[in-house]
Amino acid sequence: MNVLLTVLGGAAWVLSRLVLALLVLLAVALALALLALLIPFCADVAWEGEEGSPDGLGRLRVRAGALGLTVPVFEYPKPVPPPAPEGQEPAKPGLFRRLLARLKAKLAARREARRQKRAAKAAARRPKAPVKPREKAKFTLDTLRALLQAGGKMTRAVFGALRVTRIRLFWPVSGGEPDEAARAYGQANAWLYPTLGVLSHFIYLDFDELRLVPCIDPDAPVPAARVSFRVSARALFILIAAVQVLVRLWREKVLDVFL
Repeated sequence: MNVLLTVLGGAAWVLSRLVLALLVLLAVALALALLALLIPFCADVAWEGEEGSPDGLGRLRVRAGALGLTVPVFEYPKPVPPPAPEGQEPAKPGLFRRLLARLKAKLAARREARRQKRAAKAAARRPKAPVKPREKAKFTLDTLRALLQAGGKMTRAVFGALRVTRIRLFWPVSGGEPDEAARAYGQANAWLYPTLGVLSHFIYLDFDELRLVPCIDPDAPVPAARVSFRVSARALFILIAAVQVLVRLWREKVLDVFL
């Protein structure tokens, strides 16, 4: 009897520790999820044109991160690696790359095996009797109105959560002749500032530099254009708006149209 009680006590102790560990992991996961919702994520976008070639593609760089710390995630066009010296063998991939390639090959083989098994099971399965399709809810004007209102609320939430800061715009305006350059400069001012005024009503904009430079002399080299900005947002506000929209659509039975 004492042995049985000891075994049961040990099992209860182990079970309590496992439950405690699971609760700790769940609390850590919830804390990380809440932290991810509260921390503003940001992306730095920078584009630089080619000097003397206003029609060139230039170079685009995108960096992303959080709390102001960013890492490069995209660059176009990608920089060309320097050629290897003659007679030198190309560098072999490191241990991490070899392990990653091996893991990818194993996962691809497993996916192919699972796909073949599913295909064999589907071929051996007998055809079932056709199931009568479930009647869906009708698409009415009230449904369209609810969808438009939900889309408008989500759009306002997304635009309200976005903050575009550190905007730096340097754009040379040139032309074949001085009068053409002057007209192009006037047209650029005519559409740029009203457009920015309209956007500022929906998105927070903060400028560090905003310059349109007229290049009157057609023989002078045209400086390179530069555009850079940082986009940041908190996912919490977007998530709250999305939950509110889904609850409203569920109450008005709009989701029945798509289910």
